[in-house]
Amino acid sequence: MSDREQKAFTTFEAAKICHVTHHSIKNWIKQGLIKASRTPGGHYRILEEDLDRFREKYDMFPREKGPSKKRVMVVDDDPDALSLMEKILTDEGFELIKVSNATEVGLKAAQMAPDLILLDFLMPEINGFEVCKALRENEMTRSIPIMAVTCLTKERDIERIFSCGADEYLPKPFKVDQMLDKVRELIGRGRVLD
Repeated sequence: MSDREQKAFTTFEAAKICHVTHHSIKNWIKQGLIKASRTPGGHYRILEEDLDRFREKYDMFPREKGPSKKRVMVVDDDPDALSLMEKILTDEGFELIKVSNATEVGLKAAQMAPDLILLDFLMPEINGFEVCKALRENEMTRSIPIMAVTCLTKERDIERIFSCGADEYLPKPFKVDQMLDKVRELIGRGRVLD
């Protein structure tokens, strides 16, 4: 042991510091993202420097209070759609996270904690329904509002979109004002968890 006793946190203390649930901390330990040791009773202990290292790497410091930019993640494999939405949203002062590869959505959403996800439901390598379900099943992304931005307009497709966890629906092609109204409304209210 070093001469300087290091502070070790429980998963509950670490969760409070990171502003997440202790289940998230346990999952990150199991995934090998946070280094932790076990007590004889089987509980995790995280050394302060290991927790600091993790928070540094994943930008887990509490945001400075004040008018910080709201983050919107746009998931679309069409470069034209991405650049159009980027222009609209950055002009309105939103910070944009662009994702054109659906497999990155979960990881980026968990790391970047966007205030809203705009999700295309028709993408070649993976469909939006799966992505939406996965985001709802992961406790790190469960509370992020999701708006489907898609060409799907059939009644049954729209029902499926909502049943897999989307909060709002915007058919393509959309009007800029209509999109911004929905974005502001969703970002303003966040998502109410049961």
